[in-house]
Amino acid sequence: MQEVVRWFLLAVLSFMIVGGKLALAVDTSAMLKAMADPAGAPFFPVVMQVLQVLTWALHILFVYTSIGGLFFAIYGFTRRDENWQKLSRATIELSKVSVSLAIVLGVAPLLFYQVIYDPLWYSSANLSAWWYILFIVFLLIGYYFIWGAYLTKDKPTISMFMSILGIIFLLLVGFIIHVVNYQSLYPEKWVEWYTSGGTTMNTSGWNIYAFNIFRYLSFLVFPSVAVTGIFLMLYNWYFRSREDMDKEYLDWAGKVGARFALYAGGGWIVAQVLYIFTIPADWGAKGSIFTWLTLLGLLLVIGVVFAAQKNPAKMAIPSLISGVVALLLIAIFREYLRVASTARFGYSVYDYKMNLEFLSPLLFFGTLLTGLVLYAYAWWMAYRAGRTPKGKVYEASETEHHLGDASVFVVILWAIVFIGVGLIVIARNYA
Repeated sequence: MQEVVRWFLLAVLSFMIVGGKLALAVDTSAMLKAMADPAGAPFFPVVMQVLQVLTWALHILFVYTSIGGLFFAIYGFTRRDENWQKLSRATIELSKVSVSLAIVLGVAPLLFYQVIYDPLWYSSANLSAWWYILFIVFLLIGYYFIWGAYLTKDKPTISMFMSILGIIFLLLVGFIIHVVNYQSLYPEKWVEWYTSGGTTMNTSGWNIYAFNIFRYLSFLVFPSVAVTGIFLMLYNWYFRSREDMDKEYLDWAGKVGARFALYAGGGWIVAQVLYIFTIPADWGAKGSIFTWLTLLGLLLVIGVVFAAQKNPAKMAIPSLISGVVALLLIAIFREYLRVASTARFGYSVYDYKMNLEFLSPLLFFGTLLTGLVLYAYAWWMAYRAGRTPKGKVYEASETEHHLGDASVFVVILWAIVFIGVGLIVIARNYA
């Protein structure tokens, strides 16, 4: 009898030990499906994926010029050359405007991501919750430092100091977003991270669990310099037609931009290759067509920028087009990695229960169309006015006046529809 009891206790103890270890072997597939929003997707997930790719590419473009503008400003302030001093003041203004646009345009891709990848985003964000909250604080601090650099741009030492602080906080913001996005690609590790391997519950939100330096360099640091370099080529091309602009300075700025774009583009493709090597083999992503397309896109940028070294103004538009193509391919690649990382567990956004709600998508696309018409007019007028010599007033053509009238009409129509729908919904809810 004692022998039976002894074997029973040993069996229970063994079960407890093994069971404690196996407790971490969570059914990731079931976990992901259980964490998905039970209400399902309000619209077709593939549409949201496309919109997420497009809006992220537009958002990240201005993130790059925000950070790249500060890189050029800091470097320029260390040089005594008057051209560099002048360029530093111009790139600080570029950074100031770009941060505002990046913040506004960053809302859309995040919303699309949250709707179709809610288990990934919220789980990762909760693992590093305090960092995720501080991301907003650091962004605001960095933004204020950039404004400080802009307001003191005629005092190089102070402006450079402000620029250094600004870029530190912007890179820290990029680090946090990188971590949250990267951790979300490893759902099989969430329970282990959250419980420290089954020993405790990590509820502080202060931990950083995953970071990939090559992904950070490839998706943020190198492209910031490369894209801003292409912008300087456009800066040269755009202002050359103005009689009041210094042509020698513009040609110099264009060549500086082309040179930095080439060097940073080389670093960009090296970092991308190294990141591809770190992708887990079971994702099946290393040999994917989407992976190869990112490398081809970056090679295209390097090839065009290399050809632009002698005449940056002439090659500014081709460089812009090649850069846009590369950014879109990178955006598609990022989306593909999400699909590949979750496909291992039989999880797919296309399996979401459809709960079609047409009113919200109609309002969204209506707002998008309104915005396109309005901003097409605003950007076109800014483009034409910017090419007018200082001291002269640009006179809009009859066609441009009609476009302005159409923009005002579309905005008024949108306001009527938007407010009207809200009133209808309120009336129906209280009927």
